[in-house]
Amino acid sequence: MRAVDAGYMPDFKQMPERIGEYVAHDMELSETVVNFLRPDAMRSVEYRSPSSNPPWLDISVIYGKDWRPIHSPLHCLAAEGWAIGTQEEITIEVPDGLPRQDTLVAKRLRAVREGVELVVLYVLAYPGGTTSSWPKFAYKVATGRARAGGVILLLQTPVTGGDCERAEEAASKTIAEVYPACVSFWYEDNDAGE
Repeated sequence: MRAVDAGYMPDFKQMPERIGEYVAHDMELSETVVNFLRPDAMRSVEYRSPSSNPPWLDISVIYGKDWRPIHSPLHCLAAEGWAIGTQEEITIEVPDGLPRQDTLVAKRLRAVREGVELVVLYVLAYPGGTTSSWPKFAYKVATGRARAGGVILLLQTPVTGGDCERAEEAASKTIAEVYPACVSFWYEDNDAGE
């Protein structure tokens, strides 16, 4: 028998207000996206520092109790007209760490549209781990603790001055800083892990 419904309802308010020189600004949620995904919780934040390279990093954090009917973030980018370039799975160390997890498994890619290039990074998280594989993520959420759900973190940042390496480094650092606050609700309950 599965455990009683965990009843999670995160609000992601613990996301850092500042990361280095970048300051957080809440972004308005797209009604189209909310209606399509029907998340249990969602927050979009832009970390801005106009004098820095890159000048901004956008992060959307989405929590849902069942991801089986939804598609990968890659499809969202393609649907918005972005041409997907190089893709790679990477690991990122989490500064604060979490129980049973010291690294994030993420997908990093480049996307181009009308001469604008983005570095995109996403992490698919479930209690006790992360993956960049959509099928594995959907399976873990479906077979994990009853209604514990899963979290998607999607980060986008521009490549400015042709400095892709700098954009990649800023993306990795930012998602590592944001991640613990986005999944901490799972670890507040001692029975939530795998």
